[in-house]
This record gives sequence, structure tokens and C-alpha cells, in this order.
Amino acid sequence: MNGKLKRWRLQCSVSNCNMTASVVLILALLGFCILQIRKLYWTRRGIPHTAGPHLLLGNVRGIWSTEHSSTLLQKIYREFKRRELSVGGFNFFCIPSILLVDSELARRMLSQTDGLHSNARDDLMSHTLFEHVERGWRKTHEKLTALYDANMMKRIFPVMAGVAEEMRVETSKNIDREDSDVEDFVGRYTTHVISTCVFGVRCRTIQLARTEFREMCDRTTEFCWFNLFRQWILVSFPNFARVLQIKRMVSSEEKFFIGLTTATVLHRECYGIRKDDILQGLIRLHREQKITKEELSGHCFSFVKFGLEPCNSVMKFCIYELARNPLIQDRLRSEIKHSLNGMELDYKVATSMTYLSQVINETLRMYPPVDYLCRVSQSNSLNRIPSGALCVIPVYALHHDPDHFPVPEQFDPERFSPNGTQTSTHQFCYLPFGAGPRSCIGYQFGLMLIKIGIITLVRNFRFVPNGSASQIRFKPNSLRLSPAAGSWNVRLERLK
Repeated sequence: MNGKLKRWRLQCSVSNCNMTASVVLILALLGFCILQIRKLYWTRRGIPHTAGPHLLLGNVRGIWSTEHSSTLLQKIYREFKRRELSVGGFNFFCIPSILLVDSELARRMLSQTDGLHSNARDDLMSHTLFEHVERGWRKTHEKLTALYDANMMKRIFPVMAGVAEEMRVETSKNIDREDSDVEDFVGRYTTHVISTCVFGVRCRTIQLARTEFREMCDRTTEFCWFNLFRQWILVSFPNFARVLQIKRMVSSEEKFFIGLTTATVLHRECYGIRKDDILQGLIRLHREQKITKEELSGHCFSFVKFGLEPCNSVMKFCIYELARNPLIQDRLRSEIKHSLNGMELDYKVATSMTYLSQVINETLRMYPPVDYLCRVSQSNSLNRIPSGALCVIPVYALHHDPDHFPVPEQFDPERFSPNGTQTSTHQFCYLPFGAGPRSCIGYQFGLMLIKIGIITLVRNFRFVPNGSASQIRFKPNSLRLSPAAGSWNVRLERLK
């Protein structure tokens, strides 16, 4: 009896293994067929496209491993432009996508949805304006617009200026040390501004190199192939991702920022504390039942996920170009000294510096915070673009197109002077913060953070190349434009 039972169990085990292998084989064949169909997507529709897509990597082989997305998409953009195409098809990994070359088409497409994954039930990220694709997005956008206007910037300006002064003090203490790192102090400054102005806590990042808040911010923004694969699943198969409850961030980071926001809100409500910051504005909207507590946490977190690294990068690239162009740096310093005239920095003075705005605008042109934008076509009336197609607007390529910006690789703030004639006449060739209804709602916050930081550093220090001046290189494994290791060589000197 025992022998028969053992043989029966063995047969069942073999049968189960064969069934599992058959299921895996069928799924593999099905997946191969789907990928093969997507590979031939443009050929079957007779739409001009770039040739030779890889089965899995499409036309972006090497992206984020050997080459940054900005320069890779720029190559496809230039190919289509040589072929005099206004749009062209390519495969973004295995996702059939449209690359927009014509600026007018970009303008029309920017009013469409971004088509990103949204799962408000399971994912904190779906409560941010960057990821929100539900019907209530427009109403949420309208509610939040007032939080990021000039009046809010005036109220939080003293807080930002105070953090910048702390940065100046700490930089002065460490400027003569051999291991003094300008990049690190820029990161400390931006992190500290976001912690105080958005989350309402002082994380002392300026004084302490590593804090829990900065550690969690770094983990949130760091490049990880597993996270990238998860993003690919979310974009390529959103329904499948919802069934599996796949999130854009890991639970530990989500719990940290939800816990921090919740604790700060409770502390203020229990003790009747009110402050002039972004968090207080969100608390007011929550009390008026205009946003949920999940949306409150999500909007605070969006500053970390989508604002921290871009602000870091723009400040670094601005410092890099000022170090390479001492005449521009001297002119900027003269404007700062003339505007301040020995007085403390205030909002009115900071916003009145014309040349500073030109320098930052030119930095944003050469090094846009987001190197491409995505939208989903809602109709097939735009130059035969299929409805539901993922459309890519190559911001970096547009900013570096000599037809729009002559001598695009030259850092020239005069492009943005009041009488400047070197910039493109089409406003949708310059998209550092996007455009249309889904443009960056917090761009004034980011600009003010960058302006205050640059004013403070230029006023007190001189940027000089550290060794031989070399052309900047971009870190391939980064979702934002970021200088590669060894290509950002700048040091500070005390002003005499």
C-alpha cells in the first residue's frame, strides 16, 4: 500500500512539473509574440520610424547603462529632423512611441494626459500631481495653484534665506579643507530647504553630513535597476500592475514620509502651531475638506521625489558654467552687490535681478531638469498619430537645436536678455518646466530656492575650475541630468 502511494505521489509530482513547464512555455511564447508584434508596430501602420528596434530594448539600447536618455533621444530627434519629419516612430524599450520634432505639435500634445500609472487605493505616489491621472486631477490642480504663487514665495522667503545663510557659515568653516565638497553642500542646502519649507522640520542637514531625512531622500531618488524595472511594468502594463498592487516606491520610504507628515500635522493641531510654509497651506486645504490626508502626504512627498534632484542638478550646472565663464560670474557678482548694496537679501531684491534670471534661464536651457516629457495621444488627428500612443517630447534635444538656439553648446545668458534676439520665437522650444495644464506647478518654489542659493554663494565666494577644465559628462544611470563623477571639477575661493 505504501509503495503504491509513493508511486502515485511521484506521478502527481511529475505531472505538476510538466504542467508548470507547459504554462511557462506558453507564457514565454505569448510574451515573445507580443514583443514581436510591438517591434513591427510602425511597419504595419506605414508610419515613418527609426530602424532596427531590439526585441526588448527597442531603439534605446544602452539607455541608463552607457548613455543618458537625453543624448540618446537627441540622436533619434536629429535623425528625424534630417529626414524632414515632424514626428517619427520608435520603440521606447518595447513600448511603441512617437517622438515629436515639430514645436507646434508639441504645444498641442502638452494639453493631453501624461498617461502614467495611477493607483490611488494602493500607491501614495498616485496622490501627487505628477502621477494623478484620475478625473479629479484638474480640480486638485486648481486647489493647489494658490499654494505656489508669489504670495507664498514671499512668506517662505525668509526661511530659505536663513538656510542659505547657514550654508554660507558652514562653507566658510570648511572651505580650506582638502576634502571640502561643494557638491555636497549644495545637496545639504536643497535638502534642508525642502525639510523646513515643506515638511516643517529642521533636519540640520547643513551642519550634519548625514541625517535620517537626507538618507531617506537619497534612497527615494537613487537610481536602481529593480526600481526601473518596476517603473517599466507600471507604464507598459498598468492594469497588470494594479492587480499585483505594484507601487512606485518601497514601503519603508513610503512609511517614513507618511509618518513624518502625519506626526508634524498632529503636533501643529495639538499645540495650535501655525507657520508660513507649504505644509500649513496643505493643512488648511485638508481642514476645508478640499484634499484628503493621503493627498496631503503625497503632495509633500512630491517635493522630494520630483523637486530635490532637479534643484540639486540645476545649481551644480550653474556653478559649473560660472566657473568656466569668469566674466559672466564677475558680471553676476556686480549685479548682486549693486542690488543688495550692503543690505540683507529680501524677496523684492532677489526677484529684481535681471542678469541672475538670465543666467539661471540659460542653465535651464542647457541642462533642463527633465530631459523629456511624455503624453498620451487622445485622438489620431495629429499627423496620423494613433490614439493612445505614447508621445515623447525631447526637451533636451529641442533646447540644443541650433535652429532654435544658435550655437547651443555655448553658455550665453544674453539669449534671455530683454532685447535678446538669439532665442527661438516659438515658446514651446523652451520647456524647462513643461508647459500646458500639466506644467510644473512648483516651479516658482524651485526657482526661488536656486536663486537664493546662487546669490549667497556668488556674493561670498568665487567659483574656479579645480584642475583642467573639461567638458561636462552626464551620469548614464540617472533619471535626471546629473554630472558624471570626475567631470564636475569646481572649487570655492574666498573673495579678496
